[in-house]
Amino acid sequence: MKLYNCVKIISICLYFVSEIAIASRLNIISVNEQAICNIKKTCLECLRLSHCSWCPTERKCFSEQFQEFKNYCEKEKIRYPNYEMSSEDNAACACVGGKLENKCRPPDGPPSTPECSGRGSCICGRCFCNANPDPAHPSKAIMGEYCEYDNFSCDDPKCNEGPYSIYEMVANEQARYAEIERQ
Repeated sequence: MKLYNCVKIISICLYFVSEIAIASRLNIISVNEQAICNIKKTCLECLRLSHCSWCPTERKCFSEQFQEFKNYCEKEKIRYPNYEMSSEDNAACACVGGKLENKCRPPDGPPSTPECSGRGSCICGRCFCNANPDPAHPSKAIMGEYCEYDNFSCDDPKCNEGPYSIYEMVANEQARYAEIERQ
């Protein structure tokens, strides 16, 4: 008798699984993405999803797409940011209010070195180099962790295609000036 019941239960389960699979293929079943926000328990989990917002005072993740949350947590709401980083990094940055460890200056450079070598923006402790430093010459590019390299600063006959470190260029220029002054 028990074996019969088990077989019957298994066949019922298999029937429902196959029905769900068919419904899924026909796109009859869908997940309400806005409702997913309500199950996230931390700011980081919440803001990994671009359609979710976080209320720090209530410690609640929600979707403004639901009418009931249209004006929810207005003063302290943290929305999904797009800093052009990964969703994980975007969320981490937003959850700490943009106050991540500042890694926008070279660790071995002088303290007076400008953030991102003065050729980019420091967002959440990372440099984002100016994308188009010279609109008249779109092939010019700035790159590097601290925007310290480019493909246009070197005008020496030994130059190839770059990238060139602006700090090395400055050091070389200073050495040349010192050499000229000694003569």
